[in-house]
Amino acid sequence: MVIKKIRRKDDDFWDYIQDFMENGDREYRRFLERWFDTFDELENVKDQPGTYVYGFTYRIGPDGRPEYREFGNIPREYSELPGIEYREPITDIQRRENESDITMEIPGVSKEDIIIETRENLLIVKVEKEGRKYYKEVELEGEISPENVSATYSNGVLDIVVKKPPAKEKPGKRVPVH
Repeated sequence: MVIKKIRRKDDDFWDYIQDFMENGDREYRRFLERWFDTFDELENVKDQPGTYVYGFTYRIGPDGRPEYREFGNIPREYSELPGIEYREPITDIQRRENESDITMEIPGVSKEDIIIETRENLLIVKVEKEGRKYYKEVELEGEISPENVSATYSNGVLDIVVKKPPAKEKPGKRVPVH
């Protein structure tokens, strides 16, 4: 016996459920195809030299909006594979009112191998050592000055503190009252 529920025309939830029941099988098959295609691509990737890492982080930023960041050295498209040289270090960023604390995992190198540069609002960390290459760009709020950046490296962990420069007050102009 089939029971049909009487529902209102504007009931989106039940429309969604009905649509899912009618088209769910097709959507599930598409999902499985994409899933297995990913494994086929990984079969091709394993023949390339090197270590491959991919992941993402998700958190709520200080402004209350979600932040989604990908990391790793696996390209989005298989056609990009020959260009893989650098690993992207796993990175954690803590934004505070007066500074940003950045922590990166960069194992197997010495502090002399690490190059930290600033360009406008970008902090760039680069390591080029035989057998290990890392590269990461971190976008921060406001312009970064090298004088406001300090870094320490110990046991494969790079800690960077970027102090926010004081806000520059623009001189105002006096308006005469007539």
